Amino acid sequence: MHLNLSCSSMVAKKTPCIIILALNVVLYPLCAQQAGPAKMTARETHFFEQQIRPLLVANCISCHGPQKQENNLRLDSQAMLLKGGDSGTVVEPGKPDESLLIAAVQYDGLEMPPKQPLTRQQIDHLRQWIKDGAKWPPVSDRALREEERPFTPAEQEFWSFQPIAKPRPPGIRRTDSNPIDRFIFVKLRKQGLRIAPPAQPEQLIRRLYLDLTGLLPPIESVTSFVEDPSDSHYQKIVDELLQSPRHGERWSRFWLDLVRYAESDGYNSDDYRENAWRYRDYVIDSFNTDKPYDQFIREQIAGDELYPHDQQALIATGYLRHWIYEYNQRDAKSQWSIILNDITDVTGDAILGLGMSCARCHDHKFDPILQKDYFRLQAFFAPLLPVDSQLAGTPQQQREYQIALNQWETESTVIRKQIEAMQSPVIESTTTNQIEKFPLDVRPALYKQPQQRTPYEKQLAYLAFRQVEFQIKRIDWSKQFKDEELEKWEQLSAQLATLNDHKPKPLGNIAAVTDIDKLAPPTVVPDSEQTVEPGGLSLLDPLATPIVAPPGNATTGRRSALANWLTSPDNPLTSRVFVNRIWQHHFGQGLVSTPSDFGTLGTRPSHPRLLDFLAATFMQNQWSIKHLHRMIVTSQTYRQSALHPQAERARQLDPSNRWLWRANIRRLDSEQIRDNMLYVSGELNLQSGGSGQADDSLRRSIFLKVIRNQPNSLLLTFDGTDPILSTPERNTTTTPTQALLMMNNPWILKRANKLADHTRGQHGDQLHSDIQHIHRLLYSREPTEREYKMARDFLAQFDSHETGWRDYCHVLLAANEFFYIQ
Repeated sequence: MHLNLSCSSMVAKKTPCIIILALNVVLYPLCAQQAGPAKMTARETHFFEQQIRPLLVANCISCHGPQKQENNLRLDSQAMLLKGGDSGTVVEPGKPDESLLIAAVQYDGLEMPPKQPLTRQQIDHLRQWIKDGAKWPPVSDRALREEERPFTPAEQEFWSFQPIAKPRPPGIRRTDSNPIDRFIFVKLRKQGLRIAPPAQPEQLIRRLYLDLTGLLPPIESVTSFVEDPSDSHYQKIVDELLQSPRHGERWSRFWLDLVRYAESDGYNSDDYRENAWRYRDYVIDSFNTDKPYDQFIREQIAGDELYPHDQQALIATGYLRHWIYEYNQRDAKSQWSIILNDITDVTGDAILGLGMSCARCHDHKFDPILQKDYFRLQAFFAPLLPVDSQLAGTPQQQREYQIALNQWETESTVIRKQIEAMQSPVIESTTTNQIEKFPLDVRPALYKQPQQRTPYEKQLAYLAFRQVEFQIKRIDWSKQFKDEELEKWEQLSAQLATLNDHKPKPLGNIAAVTDIDKLAPPTVVPDSEQTVEPGGLSLLDPLATPIVAPPGNATTGRRSALANWLTSPDNPLTSRVFVNRIWQHHFGQGLVSTPSDFGTLGTRPSHPRLLDFLAATFMQNQWSIKHLHRMIVTSQTYRQSALHPQAERARQLDPSNRWLWRANIRRLDSEQIRDNMLYVSGELNLQSGGSGQADDSLRRSIFLKVIRNQPNSLLLTFDGTDPILSTPERNTTTTPTQALLMMNNPWILKRANKLADHTRGQHGDQLHSDIQHIHRLLYSREPTEREYKMARDFLAQFDSHETGWRDYCHVLLAANEFFYIQ
């Protein structure tokens, strides 16, 4: 089926602009795909195992499980959940507001759980789960087994846990072909298929620019390549784009999605993290400089241990600081546990491609991951402590700052001591008042002197005193003193203010980590007395990974050992997972279509030998990401057309294009849409780096502030990520909201007007040339004669050429061709 929804065809019929835009954005993707039967996706399974099952186990199963069923209600399976109890059905799938379970956890009539209400986020998770159908993962054969490990032969032989051996590319007639093509061609031949012809030069160059830099190609680059589409010219363009700073700005986005990068705390307060952006710039710089991926991982896991004098490596440990933080969470023990769980989960998802969170409460129901394995991985992070005292800036800047600060402190010593003496009683009182709000089992550690605390107590004190300091900063000192004392305090404050001109401007700090002590707090498997030592998966690393503390460093060395294990050539997951992610972002789908699930719930690789070839080649080439890009984009597989002469037959044999008999048509992601609207309107500011920008900034989307509770509306509408969870792949939805936004959003309208100003009258009174120019700019191609005629007919309807041109630009900007990579 094909719908002719091109902008120009509807302009000719004088279709109202609202319908043009709505159909363009909403209906077009329906031509390319058909809805399949509803089933539980890998992401839904991950959400259930990470958020819902632990919640039910911790709060519900003791009273409504296999051992005990109060009110004849069980909540340990979907069948029992839907059956309900004495009070009737407790869940209405798809209808959280009509579900008794939601009313109960909101303490509306019933009050469950009775001891302590769920948090707002936990209730939101339950609502989302029920809204999505209250789905429950099926029980596997493994879940029914009672025997202890050893692992079964099937588990031991599962494809993703096997060592990586570089296979020889299949032999084909053309011995000079890209090795990727050899694997693809042989697979297609076995299926009775062949690849599509090469893409048209203007389509290929547009695809290449958008993939490698995220931005449309300049008109002159398209013209040059169309005139000379030779392989040598193409190779030269590939090298230029890989060297462009725009490349790192583009490819850092997918990594930030994986590690749930954000510049705010989340939860209710959602305070801004003023130093988080340095990590984002570190990731951009790493992609631009082609930092070896193994070093990239090692710096993020243990940069402070492995490279203690490298400031960039310290910034890299910001990877371990992206967890959500609740400023008023008094249960410090639970909050610290949530933080460690989050770090463990993301490391499993992003680097190993395994849903480790499923093993938090029990042995994994599907994969050979023990509950013990989850906590062995977590034990690497057990000694963790955030650090915010490390100054940013170059060594010279730090020295100059420290000299100026020392001078200011000397000048202000007398005044500051007097102010401190006046404020001290209030601070002590506030501190005591805040400590008394923490649970009884936390308070004793907070009253101890720092040197008397155990490593674990130091971690709890870190969380607790963040809250104490938060309250101290909120004190209104003008209301703490009266009469003569107030007058004295105001005089001293005024005197101190006169010296602030000498106080150096802050350099800012690095959000980094260290270990709390050389001795790590014990890691205990919940509901047992079993203490575990750091280690990898039992299947891959049966013995605890040897830990060697760095000489002269006040850390345990645990994270260094983890970094070494993750990046070892013997680890079968790390390189496989990463090359699959790169492939996914070039082709729209990975060789393994579940990029963060290389377990039994995930899909099997469509081309397993090619995946291993890429993984082995990646490591042999010093883990060079740019080498991997170059090998992929120079293949014939990448350069083929999205149109196939035998498409109908090919679709019958391979409807999902799993074997890659054509290029996949892909919609631009939300950042590409926003960035390219600014690019074509001539407004895009290519300044790189620095603190997060407001939503109205003209800089690239990668530099916008990422506030968890206040996402950018445009990016969110076009399926931007939720920085609460690790996001391995973007959804591509088609909604009326998108069409309405394109029609009415003030930001979009302003871009359309700027585009009109940027393109109107560029060639004097030659309307023909203006029409040609805007098609080249937006679509990287020449307009057809039919489009010329339709544009002229459309513009002739307006009394003002300026008004007509602005409407014309708005329509072209909202057309399918601008939104899709072909």
